[in-house]
Amino acid sequence: MPTDFDSWMAAATMVGQWLSSFGVLVPLALGIWRWRSLSGPARAVVWYFAFWTLEAFVDVWSRRVLHTNIYLYHVSVLVETWLLGWAYYRALSSPRLRRWFVPVGLVFTAVAVADATVLSGLDRSNQYARALQVVLMLGCALLYFEQWLHELRVREPWQDFMFLVSVGLSVYYAGSVMSYMVADSQTAANQLMHALALVINLSYLFALVLMTLGLWRDGRAGNDLRLKFTK
Repeated sequence: MPTDFDSWMAAATMVGQWLSSFGVLVPLALGIWRWRSLSGPARAVVWYFAFWTLEAFVDVWSRRVLHTNIYLYHVSVLVETWLLGWAYYRALSSPRLRRWFVPVGLVFTAVAVADATVLSGLDRSNQYARALQVVLMLGCALLYFEQWLHELRVREPWQDFMFLVSVGLSVYYAGSVMSYMVADSQTAANQLMHALALVINLSYLFALVLMTLGLWRDGRAGNDLRLKFTK
């Protein structure tokens, strides 16, 4: 028999799910509005938000019509990694590091396809691809932090778009990876499932806020730079 706590957890999970799914509309609208003034990495992240906006509506349709959305996990992990990888490819200045992006991306694609067909299947959570994605994304974030330290930039780090993105993604991937690994367990209790979903949603909302702030500041920086050279 469900308790008041169970009901509260279910409601909190539902609210978090809707906020994290459709909250991407805000940075997408902001990115489209300021597209001309955005940097290359910021434009790649706008495409990332465009994908997640489309995925949110497909997810609602899939849950109501097909009564499952598990296959979307296999699609989203692949598209998400490629789009964020594209952003880091444009943000990192080292040609030696950038040469590794395509072969590593191809290896990840092979793992994701294998996870969807052989290792897990479309009807199960893609734990292998998700684990590799976390390693790659955290690695990209660390590479950008290292680049920031070596370049000794004059601007505040919290004014830099990819710095904000990297902080947000680091919290999201590091904070939610265990939740994704356990969420597919057949023995997970209902309360545990809601708690894991809440951790995923809250960590993503934290990343979403930082990435939106980054887009806002990146667009303003581009406008300020153009005004400086046109005066």
